[in-house]
Amino acid sequence: MGTPGPKTRLGILVPSSNSNAETLTASILAEQPDLGVHYSRFRLPPRLDDPVDLGVLGEAPSLLNDAELQAIAFHGTSGSWTGIAGDQGLCAGLESVCGAPATTASVAVVEALAVLKATRVGLVFPGPDSIAALIQEEYAAHGIDVTGISVPEVVMTNPEIARLDKSGVVGLMRPAFTADMDAVVCIGTNLRSGYFVAGLEQEFGIPVVDSAIATLWHLLRIAGVARPIPGWGALLALE
Repeated sequence: MGTPGPKTRLGILVPSSNSNAETLTASILAEQPDLGVHYSRFRLPPRLDDPVDLGVLGEAPSLLNDAELQAIAFHGTSGSWTGIAGDQGLCAGLESVCGAPATTASVAVVEALAVLKATRVGLVFPGPDSIAALIQEEYAAHGIDVTGISVPEVVMTNPEIARLDKSGVVGLMRPAFTADMDAVVCIGTNLRSGYFVAGLEQEFGIPVVDSAIATLWHLLRIAGVARPIPGWGALLALE
């Protein structure tokens, strides 16, 4: 008999105010007993436009590293507006600390759009329109044309975003679906849009890339354990 428990250990760095990362990931991997996911938390900077680096993460990466991981992910999307290049630098830093390949939610979404060949997208963002405009600019630099944007009428805190019910989440998502687009992107890993991806894909006929789901999808790929996981949309259904 081999060693009991999951054969692959994955690490996820979670903002302290995020209550979606663990529960969504556990739901997706409920029938994947070979995969174990371990978490470490850190506190986000006070301003949305503050970049996240190793200094912000503090001891969280090294504590995760004690579990001897096969891959690690930063479960945050700030790089989508502060710059994907900064997140790529963060990945390099995490790889140095942990000795394992690393990704971030922002890097994962861009990689997912490339695999899906999606260059015209609608954007769902549960934050201010000024930040959504910055995401649009950053995506343009990566050859992604944001053709429609949906943001809430009022700015919400991270816990308030997490408390949105199905009607609130889907109501925020629907305006992003417009004509002549390849996909809809949901940026914000505490927005529980991942639970509604499959249904909206069936309704509108285009992929929906949820940043929390994309993080897990890319984490599995860089760990070398990618596999189709049905029921969670087109991205996780890929071979």
